Amino acid sequence: MRGATVAVLCAAALLAGCEQCPTTLFPMEQVVAEYNANARAAPRLWARAKIEMTLADEAGRAVTLGSASPLASPNGLLLLAKDGARPLGPHNFALIGRELGQEVFRLGASAEEGVYYLWYRAGDKGGAWYGRNQFAGAPGVRGVSIDPNQLLAVLTLCELPPDSTAFPAVALTMSRDPCAYVLTYIERQSVTGKIVFRREIYIRWSDRDRREPFLVKFFDNQGRRIMTAHLRDYRPIDTPAPEDDAEAARRQAANLDAVMPTDIEIVWEDWPGRTSPVRRLRMVLSEMTTADKWATESCRFRENLPPNLRPVLIDEDLDRKGPRK
Repeated sequence: MRGATVAVLCAAALLAGCEQCPTTLFPMEQVVAEYNANARAAPRLWARAKIEMTLADEAGRAVTLGSASPLASPNGLLLLAKDGARPLGPHNFALIGRELGQEVFRLGASAEEGVYYLWYRAGDKGGAWYGRNQFAGAPGVRGVSIDPNQLLAVLTLCELPPDSTAFPAVALTMSRDPCAYVLTYIERQSVTGKIVFRREIYIRWSDRDRREPFLVKFFDNQGRRIMTAHLRDYRPIDTPAPEDDAEAARRQAANLDAVMPTDIEIVWEDWPGRTSPVRRLRMVLSEMTTADKWATESCRFRENLPPNLRPVLIDEDLDRKGPRK
């Protein structure tokens, strides 16, 4: 009787459309190589963005800036310029939100200044926080502990470490619910040198379709999930080929331009003793291009900070001797 019941339940699950995972498994090296090939095809990025960001102040009062609805117009820009000599970062990037022609927030990192940052202003409310790249992810970072390279993972355009015998590295597990290759990013923590898990990247497990990331989970130093990102609607990035770049021309002719998610939603989670002023962020991107149409100064923190905002250094209590080598 129990066997018949199980059979009925399994049949009902199949009829309900439960996902059946493929039987073919590709090695981690191939999955990472595919990911990195796509990332390398986009050394820079400029994109228009519909940005909707919900923030909360220290009293818990929430404010939502912008809109990502289908009827809304783009209200921001996304900029990324990668350092070719350091494929794992840090990189220059900025997410810039505007309302009525005025900048209302910036979230980004400046490799030139060695900092990552967030600032916003909404009426009489506002705040600005920044940390040093060398201490990103270190214990004792307070406030907006956003590791710039962690957050950039949602764009799927920054390379993963290809060598699994040294840190940082990725390790592979398989998930059946959902069906996915799960790459866990592991690195040594700044200052302490401890080994920590930073994020899990869920890549579509498919024999036929392109293997694209669709979910990223981010973790803090205690292993708590602090952010979850959903990645949807992959589209190609316009990639003009320089006359002297034969490889770029070949990829363009073969329709191998980089692709990226154009609908990205990130939700922050609170834990006792840990809160973030950013509660939710949604970006809907358009007009993505790798054309060299902007300067990296656009990603700098100090010169783009409104004069009425006083920045708070979120890692000022850390050991000044610097990260462990």
